[in-house]
Amino acid sequence: MTPPRRGRPLPALLLTAALTAALALTAGCASRPAGTTGAPPPSATLAPMEPPPIGDVPRLIRVDDRALPIEAYLLSGEQFRQLDAAQGVLVTRCVRGFGLDFSAPAPTAPTTTQTTHRYDPVEISDVSANGYHSPDRDRGKKPGAAPSLSPDVSTVLGAGLGPDGRPAPGTAAEYRGRRLPSGGCIADAQRQLSARGGTGRDADVAVGVNYEGFERSRQDPRVLAVFREWSGCMAERGYSYGTPGDALKDPRWGATATPSAEEIATATADVECKARVNAVGVWFTVESAYEQELIRQRLPELTTAKAANDAMLAVAASVTATGL
Repeated sequence: MTPPRRGRPLPALLLTAALTAALALTAGCASRPAGTTGAPPPSATLAPMEPPPIGDVPRLIRVDDRALPIEAYLLSGEQFRQLDAAQGVLVTRCVRGFGLDFSAPAPTAPTTTQTTHRYDPVEISDVSANGYHSPDRDRGKKPGAAPSLSPDVSTVLGAGLGPDGRPAPGTAAEYRGRRLPSGGCIADAQRQLSARGGTGRDADVAVGVNYEGFERSRQDPRVLAVFREWSGCMAERGYSYGTPGDALKDPRWGATATPSAEEIATATADVECKARVNAVGVWFTVESAYEQELIRQRLPELTTAKAANDAMLAVAASVTATGL
């Protein structure tokens, strides 16, 4: 299972890994929280909460085609792509305005969602080939070498805005006698996109619900009960694990670059037992119920955050509609 993915701050919008060195823009919004500035995951010692009621539990093997309640308040991969595209237009316009040849690379939308790897592994076709190793061939690879940018372009681009909303220290103020936007063209694009609200990242309150619902669901008695059923199923096949997470994190699997026959057999049993006891269906349903309750408690903040991001997306749509 993979922790919920987070959003990324506005200074980390835009332009693929190819320009990260010069633009400091690409952070991505994949399934891992590392390196982002959203709210930290809740600790294991959460305030007591009565387990929320749930209705009928569907039988589920996979959930990547389903959405969790909090996703209504989180920026999607496609929305990040829209923001990246608009920022690329603004940065390109700005740099060309100083007489330089520059085009921002076209952005791409992430292919993963909040639920893509949330309860992994869940696919027999995946584990039969990969065991517990990642099926994403490019995950963990370092980006290719950044193309060389001329000193002039780098100067005009600037380094964007820092977390405090101010330009990075040392950013040039002029280029060949012409005054640059404060922080350079990147910072100027960021300010334009956020002029009506929004920060270009998921609001801390939404990130917090995303993590807290996940953490609470893992401690819920109904999920723990289905984990015990799963553990019993695994024991029938000769495996001793208390929870699916224990199997996934078995240190033996990380010791080799490719999956062993034993790892594949274990992961296959894991997926088959999840299906047998409907672990994914129970877990997804329980987590959704916690999110719904957390959303109810924090609705004013979430509504404000969504309105701010919607405003930013509207600006982005206007920018890309006019083009270069």
